[in-house]
Amino acid sequence: MTMKIYYLAVTLILLVLIPRSDTYALALSEIKLNSYLNQPLNATIELLSATPAELDSLNTDISRSRKEASGTGRTWPHLKVDLVRREKGRSYLKITSKENMKEPVLNFMLDIGWSTGRIQREYSLLLNPP
Repeated sequence: MTMKIYYLAVTLILLVLIPRSDTYALALSEIKLNSYLNQPLNATIELLSATPAELDSLNTDISRSRKEASGTGRTWPHLKVDLVRREKGRSYLKITSKENMKEPVLNFMLDIGWSTGRIQREYSLLLNPP
């Protein structure tokens, strides 16, 4: 009986001490809007817990939100997503547009994929006048 308890205790200790890979998965912060209505879009999203390997294999795609795809939302100019790497500190995604934002509401879907996972997140921005 003592041997069974010993093996059970060792098994439980190993399960607690072995790190799980899903614990360290890439995550997204809230979006930070750095522009106003009638200006080109400038927004950032920090990448939390991103490893160098995840950043190397990162793919981003931006599309219309579900609401806009059904034809009930507003239109927006072509958006661009760039990965900005930092040596010290967290890397982030920079979302920009070439054209001025004429509509006060912007809805879009951000799809991010990397070698071991994928995140799909919908964003809604309210652009205030300067």
